[in-house]
Amino acid sequence: MMLFKLSVRNIIKSIQNYLIYFVTLILGVAIFYVFNALGSQTIMLNVSSDTHDVIKMMNDTMSAVSVFVSFILGFLIVYASAFLMKRRKKEFGIYMLLGMGKSKVSAILIIETVLIGIVSLAAGLLVGAAVSQGMSIVVANMFEADMTRFQFVVSGEAIAKTIIYFLVIYVIVIALDIFVVGKTRLINLINAAKQSEKNHAKNPIICLIVFVMACGLLASAYYNVTKGAGEIKEASQFGVQILKGIIGTFMVFWSLSGMIILVARKNKRLYYKGVNSFSIRELDSRINTTVFSGGIICILLFFTICILSSAMAIKKSVNASLEECAVKDVQLRWYISDDELANTDINDSRLFENYLLDKGVDLSKLTSDTEVHVYYDEDIKRGDVVGEAIDDKSIDDFYRDYLRRAAIGAVHLSDYNRFAKSYGAKQYELAEDEYILVCDYNETEKMFNNGLSYGSKISINGKEYSPKYSVCQDGFVEISDTHANIGFVIVPDDVRFTHLESMEFVYSADYSTHNKSEYTQLNKYYDEKNIKKIVGGKEDGDDAESIRCVTKQYLYDTSVGLTIMIIFVGIYLGIIFLISSAAILALKELSEATDNREKYKTLRRIGVDEKQISHSLMLQCGMFFGLPLLLAIIHSIFGMQTAMIILQYFGHSGLFFSILFAAAVILVIYGIYFFITYSCSRKIISE
Repeated sequence: MMLFKLSVRNIIKSIQNYLIYFVTLILGVAIFYVFNALGSQTIMLNVSSDTHDVIKMMNDTMSAVSVFVSFILGFLIVYASAFLMKRRKKEFGIYMLLGMGKSKVSAILIIETVLIGIVSLAAGLLVGAAVSQGMSIVVANMFEADMTRFQFVVSGEAIAKTIIYFLVIYVIVIALDIFVVGKTRLINLINAAKQSEKNHAKNPIICLIVFVMACGLLASAYYNVTKGAGEIKEASQFGVQILKGIIGTFMVFWSLSGMIILVARKNKRLYYKGVNSFSIRELDSRINTTVFSGGIICILLFFTICILSSAMAIKKSVNASLEECAVKDVQLRWYISDDELANTDINDSRLFENYLLDKGVDLSKLTSDTEVHVYYDEDIKRGDVVGEAIDDKSIDDFYRDYLRRAAIGAVHLSDYNRFAKSYGAKQYELAEDEYILVCDYNETEKMFNNGLSYGSKISINGKEYSPKYSVCQDGFVEISDTHANIGFVIVPDDVRFTHLESMEFVYSADYSTHNKSEYTQLNKYYDEKNIKKIVGGKEDGDDAESIRCVTKQYLYDTSVGLTIMIIFVGIYLGIIFLISSAAILALKELSEATDNREKYKTLRRIGVDEKQISHSLMLQCGMFFGLPLLLAIIHSIFGMQTAMIILQYFGHSGLFFSILFAAAVILVIYGIYFFITYSCSRKIISE
């Protein structure tokens, strides 16, 4: 009972020492609970079966990611516990000097850790339960779900999982703390407050040379992943640029300490003003002893910025792409190879529709229907449209060979205009010797535009056709979840194709009802498996192998669901990385404040007032927190450009909003840790 009371008094007395520890534990528990409770919350959503499948996949992914997150939080809690042990070694030494055995000191540690764990878990779960309700509403809005069945839910499964994961972490912390006390000699415990990290001074000239080399290394990596990205053909080449960025980051932090002194001394008026010389040397000492951790924190912050920004940008871009590309309620496609064309009347404008009707597919509930025939003729190769641009260095040999061999799709003008008119898109006119290249996929569009600038001509049955426009026109004939049309040509209606390799028939329509129940039933009827079963007599029957069917609802469910999963995983990891970075910086700064109390006492003895001391501490904290973030932001400026190249399939229309979101999250969490660190540091140096 006495040990319990002593432990409680110790926690109350050292509450400011424990504040960062408490905040980190509570945030960690809350976030862990929120993302693991998504499964229980989303059960209440009234969504389609496809969306349910996506939600299940998202929950399974979150469970897997949580294992990785638990390792990060475990390391962070162990690191924070080590800081607290350092602060209290002298206290434990005094206990032992007064006759308390190591077993009783260990018992105090166990009681304190258990009490802190219980309080942190309880507070974190309460915060998490409250936040998870808001998260459920966010999920529902993202999935456009019916909220009529929504109710306040506390996930027992998520609570159990959180308790188990954190219980394991606390057991490890207790074991390590007991080991430290058990193996440390009494004299070391008593003198622990006088021990600090060794700080070896560096040659400023060598630091300057290393800094210049680091800048060169980073500049090379920045260029190669942005302007020079077209030259990167293999993953290993991209990996080299990442390695250069990592090495450059650590070199910057290694050289910064000597650089700061070198630059500061050049400006004597600034260096010798007030206590600036003291502040700069203290900052130099901090950076000098945190080269490795500073580099790691910078890289974590870089990941945080890129992950949060990219994740939110993808969601907004996917929604915009769906609105632009999923323009019909249902679309069926039929692929016919060259050996089947002999028995097909390709000039029948309603061939596919009649085929579907003959097979028993019900088209009576459809309206605004159109049929487009896409011809793949040996006379028109993709390379013909690319023209002289095919020899461009940015096109590798394999793709160049493909362009020369692969036929490009051709669509008659009237077919395309009927389809475009059905959803209000631009329609075209053509002279008898003209063609139009239609493409909306960014990468192939650039290549085709290069070819069109040369006026690349195509030849069909011996007649040449010139491009009407010098650039690609936006458009498509196949609905999709994104801009994925890699290019086809529109030709006059009198063109006849005599060397066909294959054909594609595209039948598109809208539902003739706006009733939600009927709309759902039609989506079920036009599920691809059901259509294949009708056409082939059984699912995936021989006659149905070349039939494809897609609905707007299916595109929305799968695309939005996958995107939301990416967003939540991104936010989950991003916030955990951010908390870890800020907590490590905070604990390091508090540790430095503990070690340097005597220095601040000396400042007071020589007449430095509290205002100047507070200003010095603020400067040191600000620079210590700011330098890793500043370098991470510089990395992110180029990293986001690379991310957008990689994620161009999704588009980046929501990038500005996403960057604002990432900035807000970082400022809030980073700001909380900075404020607590500064306040606690002031308290420590005043003791």
